Amino acid sequence: MRLRSNRFAFTALAVAATFAATVPASGAPGSAAARSTLDRTILDTDGDNRLQFAPGEGYVVRDELGPALPGRSKSRAQRIFFGQLTDLHQVDEESPLRVEFVDKLGPPLTSAYRPQEGTSPQVLEEMVKQVRGARSSITGRRLELVMTTGDNSDNSQRNETRSFIDILDGAVRVDPNSGISGTCGTSADQLYDGVRGGGEYYEPDSSEPAPGDDAQDGPGYSPDEGENRREAGRSNQVRDFPGLFEDMNRPFTSTGLGVPWYGIFGNHDSLIQGNQPRNAAFDALATGCVKPVRLPDPTGAALEALTADGFTAAEAGQARLLLDESMREIAADPDAAIAEGRAVVVPRDPERRLLRKSEYIGEHFQTRGTPVGHGFTELNTDEGNYVLRPRTGLRFLVLDSVADTGGSDGNIDDVQFRWIHEQLRAAEKSKELVMLFAHHSLRTMNQPPASGFPPGDQGGSISPLVHYGEAPPGSGERTPCLIQDPVTPPTLDETLRCLLLRHPSAIAFINGHEHHNRVSAYERLPGSGQTEGGFWEINTASHVDWAQQSRTIDLFDNRDGTLSIFGTILDHAAPADPGGSDLAGPSSSTPSLLASISRELALNDPDADNGEDGHGDRRGERADRNVELLVMDPYARVAAP
Repeated sequence: MRLRSNRFAFTALAVAATFAATVPASGAPGSAAARSTLDRTILDTDGDNRLQFAPGEGYVVRDELGPALPGRSKSRAQRIFFGQLTDLHQVDEESPLRVEFVDKLGPPLTSAYRPQEGTSPQVLEEMVKQVRGARSSITGRRLELVMTTGDNSDNSQRNETRSFIDILDGAVRVDPNSGISGTCGTSADQLYDGVRGGGEYYEPDSSEPAPGDDAQDGPGYSPDEGENRREAGRSNQVRDFPGLFEDMNRPFTSTGLGVPWYGIFGNHDSLIQGNQPRNAAFDALATGCVKPVRLPDPTGAALEALTADGFTAAEAGQARLLLDESMREIAADPDAAIAEGRAVVVPRDPERRLLRKSEYIGEHFQTRGTPVGHGFTELNTDEGNYVLRPRTGLRFLVLDSVADTGGSDGNIDDVQFRWIHEQLRAAEKSKELVMLFAHHSLRTMNQPPASGFPPGDQGGSISPLVHYGEAPPGSGERTPCLIQDPVTPPTLDETLRCLLLRHPSAIAFINGHEHHNRVSAYERLPGSGQTEGGFWEINTASHVDWAQQSRTIDLFDNRDGTLSIFGTILDHAAPADPGGSDLAGPSSSTPSLLASISRELALNDPDADNGEDGHGDRRGERADRNVELLVMDPYARVAAP
């Protein structure tokens, strides 16, 4: 890999700027093309926990899978330009089925609560505006389509599913609020019914300095950086934004992508909290009047003991069962749970109902956007695999990597695995290049079929015959690839990595789930990447965690025996800094301002991987962001004398 970004980036930007000056973007007539991170990035450049615009980043040329030959920029031909949105996590932060109370137990439960999660509709709206105006930095070409790689909803609820569909479609009044005011004996004029303050969570309306904030912000959520250092060991500063929780629940009209977009299953689109199969008891809890807010003391103590030093796989299973039992107890006897302080009354909402997989697919047929069904081809199926041929000579394979027996990580059942094999063989007969899409990355396709969760009724495959991405769980190393030719049928222990490596048509595997920008090269044969090629795995960050980014992907035939895949990171269109004072930001009124606030909160989330306080950075390294990925063209190579 070589870092060769400056000269190339300046040339690319000049081409894009010239094109943008004469041709309007695909958004509103006459609007300018969207600015990518080639132009400017958004960072905390001075360590004040506020975000500013920073210099752009040129492309890093990565040649592990093909040589970067001189002159390719003059001979190349564009094959396709599309966008990737992943891990949108449209969160109904008021849902009775949320389990924010386990967040304080620490990793790996810290994704149960994020202070910014209720602004997910506005973040998606601002990302749609940015993606809609995206142009190829090389040719100025407009975006052709968008692939969403799963976790579009957060808790498999219908209202969350409608939120992302309506925002991507556009021209729809989106109402982020849930809960029918006045039902279940609640106040008729209360707009927000989620958790806040109380010494446990973020309180955006007001804060007091320690020790007087026991009834205000929880550990790590204070505007006082020193207090956060003492209580949470983080150098963050979570400013107050008065009225935030009410304003993020006000309706707005969506803009829409304006191009075809395609759906893909993630674990949060099919499983409760992304982990547990749907069942009738939890569906009743989701649509009912009672919200769990605390575990019973014995269960809480047991979970604390399990999380003290991080989970082992066995302990994770125990924790899931403990939480499952506690939630079922509340659903069975809500009056007792309320009397004991383990639950509170909230307004009910039938739109919070949990969707079976076939119902989730069905929502994609209720659309103003294109195509109808958004890739899903059968209304009554409960598996999300399909084929898309967006251009001549190019095949997209969309995979359903959800482990339908439960668990947050993924796998591929044997029937689907053999379907992938046959699709790759068919592509090679037609000399088609193949890009594959799934929610889970190769290294997170390691969920065993026995998940520890009780059986559910959401649909999907519950076959015990599954394939993993790189290796079985707990093995610690990649499974060797024993089959080399593309014709031999798969064996039951073959991994997806090995299957893709023996099929020369596969050039890219694009996914999410990790909430992290990461690009990895997989050589077809060890040590021969520049002659034999392989495939690139492209993993892109989420909308809910720092840094709230997406990616565009540009495929070129260099006409020299190699292909170039350009990946370009996009920040959403909201301002870098919403403004305000050191301790309090402005009141929030528009989707743009709410999304700007959300990004600042994501940076300052006490659980954030933001590159500070010894934590990693979900933005990834330079070589994971704006990249030119070289790979051998399998058909040009075969045809060479």
